[in-house]
Amino acid sequence: MNAPETDGASRRGFLKQLGLGALAAGAALAGCKPGTAAPAAAAGPLPKGQMTYRKNPRTGEAVSLLGYGCMRWPTVEGGSGRESAGELDQEAINRLVDTALAHGVNYFDTSPAYCRGESERAVGIALSRHPRESYFIATKLSNFAKESQSRENSLAMYRKSFEYLQTDHIDYMLLHSVGGGSGMQLLRERYIDNGVLDFLLAEREAGRIRNLGFSFHGNVEVFDHLLAEHGRYKWDFVQIQMNYLDWRHAGGKNVNAEYLYTELERRGIPVVIMEPLLGGRLAKVPDSIATRLKQREPGRSVASWAFRFAGSHPGVLTVLSGMTYMEHLEDNIRTFCPLKPLTDGEMSFLQDTATLMMQYKTIPCNDCKYCMPCPYGLDIPAILLHYNKCINEGDVVPDIRSADYRRARRAFLAGYGRAVPKERQADRCIGCGKCMHHCPQGIKIPRELQMIDRYVEQLKREIASMDSLVRDLRDGGWTLAVDGIYRSGEGGVTALYRLLTEDPALLRGARVADKVVGKGAAALMVLGGVRELHAGVISEDAIAMLRSTRISVTYDERVPEIRNRDNTGLCPIEAGCAGCTTAEECLPRIAAFIEQQQGGE
Repeated sequence: MNAPETDGASRRGFLKQLGLGALAAGAALAGCKPGTAAPAAAAGPLPKGQMTYRKNPRTGEAVSLLGYGCMRWPTVEGGSGRESAGELDQEAINRLVDTALAHGVNYFDTSPAYCRGESERAVGIALSRHPRESYFIATKLSNFAKESQSRENSLAMYRKSFEYLQTDHIDYMLLHSVGGGSGMQLLRERYIDNGVLDFLLAEREAGRIRNLGFSFHGNVEVFDHLLAEHGRYKWDFVQIQMNYLDWRHAGGKNVNAEYLYTELERRGIPVVIMEPLLGGRLAKVPDSIATRLKQREPGRSVASWAFRFAGSHPGVLTVLSGMTYMEHLEDNIRTFCPLKPLTDGEMSFLQDTATLMMQYKTIPCNDCKYCMPCPYGLDIPAILLHYNKCINEGDVVPDIRSADYRRARRAFLAGYGRAVPKERQADRCIGCGKCMHHCPQGIKIPRELQMIDRYVEQLKREIASMDSLVRDLRDGGWTLAVDGIYRSGEGGVTALYRLLTEDPALLRGARVADKVVGKGAAALMVLGGVRELHAGVISEDAIAMLRSTRISVTYDERVPEIRNRDNTGLCPIEAGCAGCTTAEECLPRIAAFIEQQQGGE
């Protein structure tokens, strides 16, 4: 290839030479379908001739800093080949490739495993329509299945890649996802003991492979071993998962990207970046994090921060992004034409942001779907991603005494039903563990599914319990119902006061449905430690009393005040508690009123 002018090698020079970048869209980059992208990208024609390039230090070739990840090619029915078994849309793929090449993207990363084995063929068809010197092909020896790990079958896979890609040489060949499974043992079985790695080294010597490297997930022992053997293997590049969250907070069995990148940089090995958006999670961050990023750079998308982080490290050769739709590609082109690197201050700001994000206890699922298909029909990624979405949006509230608990509970269950069909939900998991062997994040998937199923069942039981209490009020003629074990038809607060003074354990942590709740009743519930309340009618003063607690409250009707039975004035308890600011102040006034009533009898 003719090498476009590239940026310099030093970080300081590199930062000076790169110009301003345009905007990137957050929702689109996370994999939204057409029409769902946030309008964060700059308007107007796509920039041409402005792509940022990095120089391969061994070959001198200029590689576009934006690389095309070919795992998510569009399908005819409008989905992505990563999620769907549908036929790939070759015409749409051709248009994407043509646009990418026209705007400077020249690195295309595929695998025999992508798009259910069809990605390489689609890449070959699309790229063969262009001069071979205008692009670089990266593919992998993806011998994951036990039957594919023999020398004979591994070499057959390798040769089939040449056929599908319609080429006589592979520019960047990778050992695929080393470090997973049993670590060193699996590495030896897939590539070393069978002589496959020696074969690939010979192929590089013969020129059929131009650059040889590996992609890494998981066991750091494998990573360290392969780098220790760099003098023997002379790795030309290494592909790692790197983003501002994984830099120092890698989840599961993954290794902090700061360590991986630093080890590669000090050896002068170029780095290819996968998962710059962490499976879309860094484009769909919690609201408080999105606000923080927007306040810092109002004109930029949330996702652009992640791309700029990955591209701002001078040892990075290219940053891969899976782009299913044209708007994904266009937004990324605007971000990288040219890239605006992060300043040192922005780097520190992102690390502080990552620390804040770690407060959200999400499951580190990147939606890679390597765990699929599940033999029992579960949609594992959809289940995990719904849980993460609800964590980020505040719809997983662990404290049932939170005022937002009831709303969050219903939001979680309603969203779960929409996101995952009933027959594919977590309760179908039998814990066989087959999915775990394929997860590059090392997630203990059955454990997480069982946790989510327990949470869902808890929410369902709570809703059924409260719904039953509310029915007691509406249809059963009761005025007070407590956790399905106590009901009363007495008016006023007498029954509630009796529970507090004679059987307080019954109220502690209970769900309560009460027909009328004024300030006095609210005070008794606060003192009793009620965790959830539904009121038929509730007064403003009662709401004010409950607002300072963590009791979850719903109601049918909200009124300024509770009136007496004749509607000639305030309810006596409401009047008696006027001026009280705490539940403790209300209690003696309620007690005095009840004693007076009983004395009158």
